[in-house]
Amino acid sequence: MNELFSLLNMKERRTASILGAVLGAASCLFLFVSIKQHGTANRVLSELKTLELDYKALSQSRNDIKKEWQGWQDALKKMEALRANYFYDSKKIMQTLRLDLQQIFDATGIQVTDINYGYLKLVKESLQRVTVEFRFSGNYAMLKRLLDAIERHPRFLHVEKIDFLSIGKQPGLLDLRISLAGYDED
Repeated sequence: MNELFSLLNMKERRTASILGAVLGAASCLFLFVSIKQHGTANRVLSELKTLELDYKALSQSRNDIKKEWQGWQDALKKMEALRANYFYDSKKIMQTLRLDLQQIFDATGIQVTDINYGYLKLVKESLQRVTVEFRFSGNYAMLKRLLDAIERHPRFLHVEKIDFLSIGKQPGLLDLRISLAGYDED
C-alpha cells in the first residue's frame, strides 16, 4: 500500500488522505447511527410485543363480552318465548284461565263446584297472580288424574294448596278445597 502512495504526488496524497478521513468519519457516523438505530429498533420491538399482548388481551376480552352479550340476547329471546307460551295474556287472563280449567276438568272427567277467582299483583305490578279455589269431591285416582293434568298443562298453572275438608265419611271419597295459581306478565 505504501508503494501505491509513493506513486501519488502531494496533491493527490492530500486528496486521498482527506477522502480517507471523510470516509472514516462517515463510517464512524454510520456506525454510531446504526448502533443508535439498533437500540431504537429493540425498544420499538419490545413496545410492539407489549402492544401485541395488549391487543390479544383486548381481543379476548371483546370476544368474552360478545359471548356474554349473546347470552343475554338468548336469555331475552327465551324470556319472550316464556311470556308468549307459558304466561297468560294480562288482558284475557280470566277468560283464558277459565277455558284452560274447563279443558282440564273435561279431560279428567271431574265435576267441580264453588269456583272462586282472586287477583293479586306481584313484583312491582309487572307480574300478576290469579288464584282459583274450587271444591273437589272424588276418589284418590281422580285427584291423581287432576294433579297430573295440571302438572302437564303448558302454561304456568300450579297447585298452591290442598285443604282436606272431609276424609272418611264414605270409604275412598275425598272432599277437598284446591287452590291453583296462574300468572300473567305485562
